[in-house]
Amino acid sequence: MTSFERERVIAACRNYGPELNVAQGLDGVGVALAIASNESSVGANCGPRHEPGYDVDGAIWRNSALQQKLVTEFGPAAACSYGPWQMMFINFEHGISPSDLLSDLDLCARNFVKFFNGYVITTRKAVSLGDIGQVWNAGHVRAIPSPDVERYCEHLATAYAQFASPKA
Repeated sequence: MTSFERERVIAACRNYGPELNVAQGLDGVGVALAIASNESSVGANCGPRHEPGYDVDGAIWRNSALQQKLVTEFGPAAACSYGPWQMMFINFEHGISPSDLLSDLDLCARNFVKFFNGYVITTRKAVSLGDIGQVWNAGHVRAIPSPDVERYCEHLATAYAQFASPKA
């Protein structure tokens, strides 16, 4: 299991968090830190975390030519999530390898911002912290999330309250 020092993850969130296109009233740094808290205990458990759905014969693999190509090229490592924010390998920029994500925190952070803004905000239209939690954990927003997603969002809200800067 890869880890990044907590202080380095906090610094990366402070550096890159302001680039998150969060709704007015939310603090991008707090959102980045809350997701890192939920996903990796702020850098202590950064994966790689294998997700069977992304591997051979998994639901994502079956429906994605790109995921099939990545698994062919990188093996099961392409079916894993990486970094403090536990992003799936398919969501990182092309041209990197899974091993790059084991040691390059800035690479993870830059890709987190790009994917968050592109998918969570632009594609899935997440506005509230609850929406963000649902999209990050389950890929979509539901009027009534599953109990597991609901717990994820509760933990996210607790972490956000700990890390976010108060808004005036």
